[in-house]
Amino acid sequence: MRRLYYRLVVTAVCCLAALTTEAQQVEYFWDKDPGVGNGLVLQQFTGNSATIKAELDVSSLSTGIHQLGIRTLNDKYFSATYYRTVYILPKVHKVSAIEYFFDQDPGVGNGTQKVASVTGDELTMAFDVSTDGLEDGVHKIGIRTLTDGTWSDTKYRQFLVRSVVENYITRVEYFWDDDPGAGNGLAIDITPGEEVNVSFEADMADLAQGTHTLGVRAQSGSGAWSPVTLHSDIEFEGWDALQEYLNSLIDTEDSYANSVYSREYRNKSWHALYVPFSLEYSDWSAHFDIARINAFYQYDDDEDGMVDRQVLEAIIVKPGNGALKPNHPYLIRPKTTGILKLNVAPSKQVAEEINSVSCSTMEAKYTFTGNYADITGLKTASRYRLRGGSLSIPDNDDEVLPPFRWYLTIENLGNQLNETPAGARIGLLVIGDSETTGITQPDGMTEDAARSIYDMQGRKLQHGATPKKGVYIINNKKYVIQ
Repeated sequence: MRRLYYRLVVTAVCCLAALTTEAQQVEYFWDKDPGVGNGLVLQQFTGNSATIKAELDVSSLSTGIHQLGIRTLNDKYFSATYYRTVYILPKVHKVSAIEYFFDQDPGVGNGTQKVASVTGDELTMAFDVSTDGLEDGVHKIGIRTLTDGTWSDTKYRQFLVRSVVENYITRVEYFWDDDPGAGNGLAIDITPGEEVNVSFEADMADLAQGTHTLGVRAQSGSGAWSPVTLHSDIEFEGWDALQEYLNSLIDTEDSYANSVYSREYRNKSWHALYVPFSLEYSDWSAHFDIARINAFYQYDDDEDGMVDRQVLEAIIVKPGNGALKPNHPYLIRPKTTGILKLNVAPSKQVAEEINSVSCSTMEAKYTFTGNYADITGLKTASRYRLRGGSLSIPDNDDEVLPPFRWYLTIENLGNQLNETPAGARIGLLVIGDSETTGITQPDGMTEDAARSIYDMQGRKLQHGATPKKGVYIINNKKYVIQ
């Protein structure tokens, strides 16, 4: 059973100096607040302060990021709620065996098997592999494991069978900071040969925050080692800094109840907004900017007749532009970070109905669909989500798209779109945003500048062409030529 061990220091606080307040109990909850007094009781105690080391059952929580909420009851009053982000790792499985084969796959279960005498959450096996009978040359070894009665996918590695040649590189290894001695570094997967190009991901799990030195060396077929090549001043900010950065990309803690919509914003970028109520300019202008989706543009950068780049255009909503429609896609940008709220008049609230909105070019149909519940599987369904100022498909299906947002799907109409790999980005251009764009008269138009000018249909002006009057996009900014 997966459990979370938590240490908490609780101090009771009272506003009246003459009154002694004692904390009576601590309660907690996961993700959605059930209401004051309705959480799970963690511990009861008396006194002005206490240190609690608790074991919380997390077996019912799904893999991914969750929010732990904790508060104390002091006499008759509850304290403010303290939140902490918790990441739940995937459940572990039992690995019981491993099998391997050379070159031709004999079929699952028919390789040379090594059965583990003891099973556990992690299986480590060391065994010798005989290459007797293999001809000189490049071969591949296939390896797979038996986990919970099911064989895994097969992993392949290439290797070279060859009589020892002194000038052949047979091993490359690396280490961090202190040299452990030749042969004791971390091995890099290579294909032995007279010349080896090395590209690898260095293990940084045990590195502390700060500056480090990476050492690399190679071994020849005769067993001799090369001198160590050192790469100094490699800056590592630490895993805490990395986690903080990842959290800054995610806006969480949405709630909509009692005519109040709130969301926690961890950065001041543009975010997706899809809510079941209408809004007037005065409802959001003090704390947010909101932009409405206007159009999509496509660009053929290499002039091969295929669309290479796509840009979503939005326009910031100004006073007098009318109310925002419920169940429609918009962009929202907070002026400050933290938990911000929108008060919704009962007359503006409508049903939480999923409403898909589409816009098209000659080549593609772009459909925006909202969600009022968590969504996963974005990669498999080729759904784009907005993050970091652009739209992209996640690298895996584990990412959760929280509610009150929208996602985008693209239907190819003209067969002129290049194949879009998972994770490819779609640019975002917000008109009226002084930080990213402007509508002005360019000062002069050189031949070089004309090379990066596109009309509103995404067509690139020919080299040396003089733009006529109209609206053009130059370096991702809109200009009016008069």
